[in-house]
Amino acid sequence: MQIPPYLVNEHYDDRYFDVVNAIEEAKQVFFQGSGLSDIFSAMGPGKEFRIGETGFGAGRVLIALLDFLDNCGLTDMAITYNSVELHPITSGRMVSILGGFRQTVGPLIDLLVRAYSRLDIARPGWHQMQFTRPFGILTLNLWIGEALEMVHALTMPCDAWFLDGHGPKKNPSIWRPELLLAVGEKTRTTGTCATYTVAGAVRRGLIAAGFSVEQCPGFGGKKSVLRGIKQ
Repeated sequence: MQIPPYLVNEHYDDRYFDVVNAIEEAKQVFFQGSGLSDIFSAMGPGKEFRIGETGFGAGRVLIALLDFLDNCGLTDMAITYNSVELHPITSGRMVSILGGFRQTVGPLIDLLVRAYSRLDIARPGWHQMQFTRPFGILTLNLWIGEALEMVHALTMPCDAWFLDGHGPKKNPSIWRPELLLAVGEKTRTTGTCATYTVAGAVRRGLIAAGFSVEQCPGFGGKKSVLRGIKQ
């Protein structure tokens, strides 16, 4: 089956996601794999939870997180979501890329696209969007630029990292040891990281960055993925 051109990131000759149900994939790899349900349930009301993401793309993982949190049964949550994108797409292309999920998360897609369309994506650095939802408030801080710059720009460590910037063969720079070390430095003790790739270089890089790493069940035919806990 031919892949629609809008689903391929031309900078890396790679699809933005590989499985049909990429929303559920994100939930299993990044949220369930990191035990976020238990972590959120143990949080006190109003306590901030900080997330870092390498590779915003079309916002697929953010959409999945909003849907996950909307259905978690919790309230009064404060989520700070820090992400980065070196090659930002237009809001029109975002609509096309996320269109396959409209039947299940259509209102969330519209919510993100409306906020994203107001950004000046030609300007590098931080851009902020805020979403008020049944679970509380999610603040998206999107860095337009290089991932290492974004990690260095963070003033507070993250509680969880979603490492999602295409595979190491297609985009090796976002998995380089220098960046993974910086991610480790900007992760609080017992904080988590999760990624779909199980490449040996990534595993070794995360261990060097201070994470204990284990393989977890994959999704959509992928045998396994990685989860790390900061020691």
